[in-house]
Amino acid sequence: MAVCHQGLLFRLVTVDITNTMIRVMGSPGRHYALVAARHGIEADEEALTFSFLKHYKDYCGRFPNFGASVDMAAYKWWSNLVVDTFNTVGVKDNRQLAVVARELYYYYATGTAWELLPGAEEALQELQKYDIKLGVISNYDHRLYKVLSEMNLRRYFDFVLPSYVVGAEKPDPIIFERALEDAGVVAGEAVHFGDNVEKDFIGARNAGFHAYLLETKGVNHDFLDSKFVVRSAGEFVTAITPYLRYRDKVST
Repeated sequence: MAVCHQGLLFRLVTVDITNTMIRVMGSPGRHYALVAARHGIEADEEALTFSFLKHYKDYCGRFPNFGASVDMAAYKWWSNLVVDTFNTVGVKDNRQLAVVARELYYYYATGTAWELLPGAEEALQELQKYDIKLGVISNYDHRLYKVLSEMNLRRYFDFVLPSYVVGAEKPDPIIFERALEDAGVVAGEAVHFGDNVEKDFIGARNAGFHAYLLETKGVNHDFLDSKFVVRSAGEFVTAITPYLRYRDKVST
């Protein structure tokens, strides 16, 4: 647990969503292969996952923020990515792949594609006890609103900021500053929690937020103070509890 600093009080708590509070069930290749099979296309799950990860990294570099940086529709960004993913593993029927891409795009907007990380909802429920604004800062597109609603999580948050909608993605300070504006607080009163060292921890710190990192297997965080690295959303809430005020406590 972090050492309590005299006078520190958090009025805003923001969280990353994907791979911090929820995650896609199974590998990308699994979902791609299952949807493709419904349209008579056979492809290897493992090969699809490898191809997806390669093209995802490439697209993020060439067309950042799911295409928003180059005025590309998020639907087109994802659809082109799906087609390229299949083309690389030898599936070349792009007309049929356009149908597969459309189905996948809307499938990932449903709650059935996702699952909660252990303890995530319990952590959100615990945070409801405190006099804070609770928000989402996520590098994702506008489908995030529907995902959270379908998973019955939207009710916990005062605001949700998908990077595509904001027009800036973490670690850009703009998206963090937007959260401060929405909550009506200053950066020193805010704390962010996420799983990515650069985008969540360093990005938040550079924007003046306090920050905690979700420990992720294979990700090096040895250069960070260990008291700011936690193993679950529940541990994060426990760590910041000394800096929170109960909703029913009268301010003096």
